[in-house]
Amino acid sequence: MRFRPEIALTRFQLAELLLEHYPEEKAEALEHLDFAIKKFREMKMQPSLERALSHKEIMGA
Repeated sequence: MRFRPEIALTRFQLAELLLEHYPEEKAEALEHLDFAIKKFREMKMQPSLERALSHKEIMGA
């Protein structure tokens, strides 16, 4: 699939946006975050993975 890194980063940024500005959308944010974490691991995008995992840890998920 083309644009895999961009898609993962976009989903991660969407999760950040939802968490920061729309806390009632936590479930949707978590779905985007889980998707991004999975893709970051697959593509070995370590800095992005660490940042995403820290968001998940903060969410307590």
